[in-house]
Amino acid sequence: MRFKMMMLMITLTVLLTACMNQDNVEQTNINVDTETAEINKEDHSVRAMAAHQDGQLIIQPKNHASVATLGAPSCYGLESDISWTGDYEAIWKPASDRSTSKVMTFPSDLEIIQPTDAVVNLQMMTIGDTDFYTYYPRYTDCHALDIYFFGVKSGEAFPISLELEDGKRFTGFVQHPHYPLQVVDNELVITGGEGAGQEFIHVYHFNYDAGQQAFVLQKTDNVTREDLMKQTVDPSGDILQ
Repeated sequence: MRFKMMMLMITLTVLLTACMNQDNVEQTNINVDTETAEINKEDHSVRAMAAHQDGQLIIQPKNHASVATLGAPSCYGLESDISWTGDYEAIWKPASDRSTSKVMTFPSDLEIIQPTDAVVNLQMMTIGDTDFYTYYPRYTDCHALDIYFFGVKSGEAFPISLELEDGKRFTGFVQHPHYPLQVVDNELVITGGEGAGQEFIHVYHFNYDAGQQAFVLQKTDNVTREDLMKQTVDPSGDILQ
């Protein structure tokens, strides 16, 4: 009888231990799943904004957009960074009334990548009597960042194009990820992107043409990476990043 009781107690102990271990495994799995859960859902939030005395410049989806975690580290960011895709546009809300107007529709393949879901505040520079805002959909890259320009003057906002030496115009441009924009003596200086094996980096100099609402290329310098790293920023210049 005593032997049977001992066997019963041993059996109960084994079963109880197994149940506790199983609970721990399930709890561990739950914790792991929670920590590695990826975002993937519809998202119609404002992605960037500029507060001007004459109104607000807002970048948001027109109809639909989705958000997801990047998922894997790359030139575009860390695996935990957040990616938005959709039909984005820039709109203008004047301070004088409640009306809104479309400023620009972004390309259909636009991808926004940022480290957090916070609304990006657009940075401003002033050339002459026009205020300009710059927008970078992606905050980092191995080679070049996409950049868009918007102007605000006399209570109105408008897209700014860039005209190169062959007369071609672009609504967006590219900038080196490690060298910010400069404005020196009302001249916009953009350091272009850099690819593998590229001998020279292009440094573009633009003047603003108010009549065309465009930055028009004046000259292009070909600079080696070593010389570019040696250069210092003109203290009289505004720096944008």
